Amino acid sequence: MKLKLLALTVLATSMAISYGADNRGIAGSPHDFSTNSWNTRKGTCTPCHQAHHTDANQIAPLWSHATSEATFTPYSSPTMHAAVNAPSGVSLACLSCHDGTVAVNQGISGIIGSVGAVSIDAASVIGPDLHTTHPVSFVYDSALAAADGGLEDPNTYTIGSPKSQLTYSTAPVPATWSGTSLAGKTISQAMLFGGKMECASCHDVHKMEGSSPSSGILTRLSGNDAGGKGSILCRTCHIK
Repeated sequence: MKLKLLALTVLATSMAISYGADNRGIAGSPHDFSTNSWNTRKGTCTPCHQAHHTDANQIAPLWSHATSEATFTPYSSPTMHAAVNAPSGVSLACLSCHDGTVAVNQGISGIIGSVGAVSIDAASVIGPDLHTTHPVSFVYDSALAAADGGLEDPNTYTIGSPKSQLTYSTAPVPATWSGTSLAGKTISQAMLFGGKMECASCHDVHKMEGSSPSSGILTRLSGNDAGGKGSILCRTCHIK
């Protein structure tokens, strides 16, 4: 009986250590506002979502945060084949805090709490000028990959596969990579939203997928590739 209890204790302890090391979820992450003085509800979800009377535009599921009305300057490049417009969908949801024009505690019905508008940390402000950031809210499909010539086909290339079009074709994802929950899925399945490249294609706001639970900036694919040729994240989509 004592041995059984000991075994159960060891198992429970190892599970707790494993869960702690994984560090999944919003709690304790940069998006955890449950302990902020302005968050009178003390919830982890309510700063951005609510179950009833949400934003009719639904730029993100059950969205209840105020949506940015900033005029954005999109990324542009003479070598880019995609049509990049103003941020939309989940990217607009991200920028509704990160463009620095909307308070973190600004809900669709007004300021949350009684301490007044709270600005995002200056180091986290991207601003409405996006011309020097990675483009978002553009369609990434087989046609774009063919026209560009330097992008993997998002419907056929699977994360972690060898780079068959390069002389150096070692698979980007190391065998010991901790984010194997995304390995083997196509770019379209794992990273696109409605067929579009968005902020959330690279960053997991909920800290749940790929390597985001262990990444300080919530990147879904982090670290260098198996052969040390560059970022796993970059080399997944780009043929480099």
